[in-house]
Amino acid sequence: MLSRRLFLPLAATAVVGGGALLYTRPWEKPASAPATPASANTAPPPKAAATAPASSVNPLLLARDGDRILGKADAPITIVEYASFTCLHCATFANKVLPQIKKDWVETGKAKLIYRDFPLDRLAYEASLLSRAVAGDRYYAFVEILFSQQEKWVTAKDPRAALGQLAKLAGLGSAEIEAAFDNKAVGDAILAQRLEASEKLSVDSTPTLFINGVKVADHGTVDAFAKALAAA
Repeated sequence: MLSRRLFLPLAATAVVGGGALLYTRPWEKPASAPATPASANTAPPPKAAATAPASSVNPLLLARDGDRILGKADAPITIVEYASFTCLHCATFANKVLPQIKKDWVETGKAKLIYRDFPLDRLAYEASLLSRAVAGDRYYAFVEILFSQQEKWVTAKDPRAALGQLAKLAGLGSAEIEAAFDNKAVGDAILAQRLEASEKLSVDSTPTLFINGVKVADHGTVDAFAKALAAA
């Protein structure tokens, strides 16, 4: 299985009583966090890809408000991907496996894809911030660009500037790019999503993919992933 292990501890603290969420970035010094409530759903999903009854699918793995959906919203199969823009294995999946899956499954209306950010480092977090500022159909085109051009912008002398140049290709202006980098509300939402995936779905590596709520054990090739989709 191609994956990049989460090598830095999560450092997000939820202040439940006040209804507020306070976060430190996961790549910075972690803050002390309260124990996860016993009522929280921390059981990991099944390891093998198989069809799960709709009633048994974790609601976190269904389409939710705020999700960007690629494909038809009513497609019977839901693919949920947690990935980091700086992850080499995520780029491999995006560049080598996903194009054929999109052609055979997404574009034909059989499946829909939901991409969710799980940044593993500061640069991936900044790329996620920028992607969230790209509207409409351009969003997934920008995600595709980030992965196809990953080696260039990650290794650039000024990666943040390189990200900005790519964002301009997606239609963002200079002011919009700076506003995206500074958007704390969006940043907190990204970190909350990351924490939720880690604690409630046992996501600890990228990419992690689910098909109709079931974790996919093998997504390294088109044939392997297509087999998992066919089982659903």
